[in-house]
Amino acid sequence: MTARKKPLLPGVAGLVLILILGILHLPSAVGPPAFLSLHGPEGKITLYAVGPAQWRVEAGSPQDQAFAEGVLDGLDAAPLLILRRAAAYGQLEALVGPQAKEADAWARERLAPVIARAWEALDAETRSRLEAYAAGVNTAWRMGIPMIRRLPSDPLARPWEPRDSLAVAVGLALAHPGWMEAEIAAALRRLPPAPRAALEDPRWSSATPAPDVARREAAWRAWAAVGVAPELGLFRTCQEDTGIRLHAMAAPVFPLPWRLIWVDDGVRLRWPGIPGALARIRQAEGAQLEPKPGPGDVLDALGELSVRVVRESGESPLWAWRGKDAWPRCAPPATPDREALLALTPEGWLQRRVHGMLARWDGQLDAKSPSALVYEVWRWELIRTALGPAVGEENLRRLLARRPAERLRAAAQALWEAQGNEVRELKAMAYRRALAEIGRRYGDLHTIWEWGKAHAAPVRILGWPIRAEIPLGGDESAPWPTPVDPVRPFATAFWPALTVQRESQVILKIAPTPVWWRWP
Repeated sequence: MTARKKPLLPGVAGLVLILILGILHLPSAVGPPAFLSLHGPEGKITLYAVGPAQWRVEAGSPQDQAFAEGVLDGLDAAPLLILRRAAAYGQLEALVGPQAKEADAWARERLAPVIARAWEALDAETRSRLEAYAAGVNTAWRMGIPMIRRLPSDPLARPWEPRDSLAVAVGLALAHPGWMEAEIAAALRRLPPAPRAALEDPRWSSATPAPDVARREAAWRAWAAVGVAPELGLFRTCQEDTGIRLHAMAAPVFPLPWRLIWVDDGVRLRWPGIPGALARIRQAEGAQLEPKPGPGDVLDALGELSVRVVRESGESPLWAWRGKDAWPRCAPPATPDREALLALTPEGWLQRRVHGMLARWDGQLDAKSPSALVYEVWRWELIRTALGPAVGEENLRRLLARRPAERLRAAAQALWEAQGNEVRELKAMAYRRALAEIGRRYGDLHTIWEWGKAHAAPVRILGWPIRAEIPLGGDESAPWPTPVDPVRPFATAFWPALTVQRESQVILKIAPTPVWWRWP
């Protein structure tokens, strides 16, 4: 496991922080009004507040809709707009510090011509919507920002321009997994046939390697950490008996990196900085923008991506809108390796005591559970021990980001056997390493270990020097599993999960507690 810094606001303090943030998003005497009436480019626009930072939009044309979205983003998501624009123009270091220095150098060198070419290639209709959106943002900024928001200083210090939305779309483009899949394919060629077959994904066989992959990946990680880019793949979605579930994958930042708005009889999930949506959900129906396997550099297709987002439909060589029928069924995960762990022969006093604790474990991955911590770290060490030396640390992180953990463990065991070793030896070695790592971090008293101490969501507020870590359970047995950060193996990325249940209720799940909005 990689080293982790001590959080500034752990445990209860982190929970208090989330509650404070919830209060800040509630309508109040100093907050936004219950509704706004505006004149757009082509007609009247009415915005109704229907929940914390959520609005229902009534607009008569696509240009008016884009103008309304610009107003809302300018009022409620100004920090995100400033950060996302600064990142694409290589000015992020001025806002978040030296951790963005390398990303800024790459952006200044690589992105200016990409944005210029994409703008020149846009059709007139898409340009007109971007212009309407920019007019909306600037209208909001002339109105002033609510006092409860603290904005970072804008290093560009200028109004929003239409092509700035294309700059924001670069962050979405980096979430296309094609460039990472090309690196994974190259790494898998070094493996024997059995483990290689377990990890290959033929859907991405046409993915093109990026010429600047190391710098691009560093930029993506820096951008994702502050809400400038989402996680790879954008969403995880599935169908339930009571409706549909959509996880919008992004880093833990406030204001939240995604936004919901209500239009007609449905909700649209947006990425502030560009008009349009990346997912639409109506009562028990849905569609979303998905990365599509194909050749070419996704940055060269920036204009195509922008059109797909702004128009909320269609298909291009690297992006496509998919309906709910293409989503898999939601399946609650289990703890399939528990019996294999218990079958190991304990070595030494610590393993004997931990084994007794595991025998009494109910299999639930609760945040307070010491057994859940042992189980998860052991399963990670199975992968790390066998696959790490074969593919390297960077490619192991990429595999963690793009392959289910079960496939990685199966491949690790197949590789171990192909090298002439016994799987039981791998499991025992991983057990020793797991307990040594846990003991080094949390001490040798196993009864005070907690899964949530390792599996925590780091949260930051843009523009404020505040960070917190929220302990979380889940991943396998919880109804709302959380993703594993490939850089810090047990720290979870913090992302909302939007659900439509019983065709009447939309639920936005945000750790540690959900927020409900009735269908307006």
